Amino acid sequence: MRSRFALGVVVRLSLSVPAALLVLGAGARPARAVDQMVDARVLGMGQALRGAAVGGAGPLLNPSGMSLAQNYTVEADYLYASARSDNFFHGAIVDSTSGFKIAGGLYYTYHTDDPAGPASGHGHEAGLALSFPFGDHVALGGTAKYFSLSGDQRPVEGNAQVTFDAGMTVRPNGVVSVGFVGYNLRNLHAAVAPLALGYGIAVAPDPDVMLVLDGYSTLRADLPETRKGTRISGGLEALLAKKVAVRAGGGYDGITQNGFFTAGLSAVSEVGALDIGVRQDAFQEGRQARETLAVVAVRLFVPVPDHP
Repeated sequence: MRSRFALGVVVRLSLSVPAALLVLGAGARPARAVDQMVDARVLGMGQALRGAAVGGAGPLLNPSGMSLAQNYTVEADYLYASARSDNFFHGAIVDSTSGFKIAGGLYYTYHTDDPAGPASGHGHEAGLALSFPFGDHVALGGTAKYFSLSGDQRPVEGNAQVTFDAGMTVRPNGVVSVGFVGYNLRNLHAAVAPLALGYGIAVAPDPDVMLVLDGYSTLRADLPETRKGTRISGGLEALLAKKVAVRAGGGYDGITQNGFFTAGLSAVSEVGALDIGVRQDAFQEGRQARETLAVVAVRLFVPVPDHP
């Protein structure tokens, strides 16, 4: 009798444990290829522009980069990510026309997702960024960010939370610039705002050509959608006849364990630009689904006043 009872327990365990693992596996959510808004120019260059994050890229990517160029930019973007049906609606204003090259930026992003599982969510993000140059070669910057999130985007500590980014850009000469940035340094324990580090280099051998190489490392993995990992990527941009910008890039995303390539195109004029960018996962090492990202943006260039 004891042997039959033991055999029955073993059989039941052998059937129930795999079934439980299947249930857990079905409920696991994929890590995000994109956790915040990415503008079209950055996406087309392999999600790599931390060494020269001018204009609207500054508040999101590296706030210190806003002081690298004097411009006044207004932009509107829409980004779609396929794996979790993410939609980002984004608007930003960046003003770096100060005679002292002090720059400021303001942005707002509305984000929704609708993954295959039962959970979905939406969120509001607003940010204020400032950049201060120290001489001609170093700039420091920071972005204060407010999140109001619900559903699967909701932080562990509550719906509304505040965090911040801090960055530095070093430009030893007019050709090379290097950027370092920390993201969400007050950890919100939210998948859309992971604690992370970014670093990158930009080389511009010609005013119309730029090559970039970046790294982005997430530091915590305390949620189903988050994973420790590093994305290494690079890209290039060429401005043709001052009218058309073409971009290409790629890399390996250790967060999603997918390799990817990117491309972008812009129609440019003195008053503004129309931009598109795409990312397509090309191969995968793990079980993560391949993802497609696509973004379209409109930028308006406000005339810059002359400074003595």
